[in-house]
Amino acid sequence: MNSLKKRILMIALIVFSGSFQVIQAQEGAPKLSPKEFQDQANKKKKNVILDIRTPEETAEGYIEGAVFVDFLAGDFEEKISKLNKKKTYFVYCRSAKRTIPATEKMMAMGFKKVYMLEGGLNNWMENDMPITKPKN
Repeated sequence: MNSLKKRILMIALIVFSGSFQVIQAQEGAPKLSPKEFQDQANKKKKNVILDIRTPEETAEGYIEGAVFVDFLAGDFEEKISKLNKKKTYFVYCRSAKRTIPATEKMMAMGFKKVYMLEGGLNNWMENDMPITKPKN
C-alpha cells in the first residue's frame, strides 16, 4: 500500500471514529425498560425518580415518589445544580425526547449516576406500570 492510500485510510478512520463518538454522545444516559427502571429506582431510598415534564403533564399522572423539575422551564439548570450529585437519578419525560438532552446536561454538570426511562412515561403506561394521579 503506498503512502497516499495509507494517509487516506487513516483520515477515513479518524473521521469515522469522530462521527461515532458524536453519535454516542447524543444518546444521553443509559436507558432502562419500565421494569428495570422501577426495580432499580426502588432499590435504595437515596435513589431519586426525576420527572422533567411540565406541570400540566404531571397533573395527568406520574410515577409514585417522583420529584418534579420542568425541563422546559427557564430555571431547569439552576434547579438541577442544587440536587445532590452523589445520588442516583432515574429521569423520565413523556416520550424520552427531553430526557436525552436533560440527562446529557446532568452528566455534563457532574452527575455520575443517571439513568433514563426508555420511551418515557408513554412506554411506562403501555407496559401497564402504575401511575399516581394527583389529589385535588
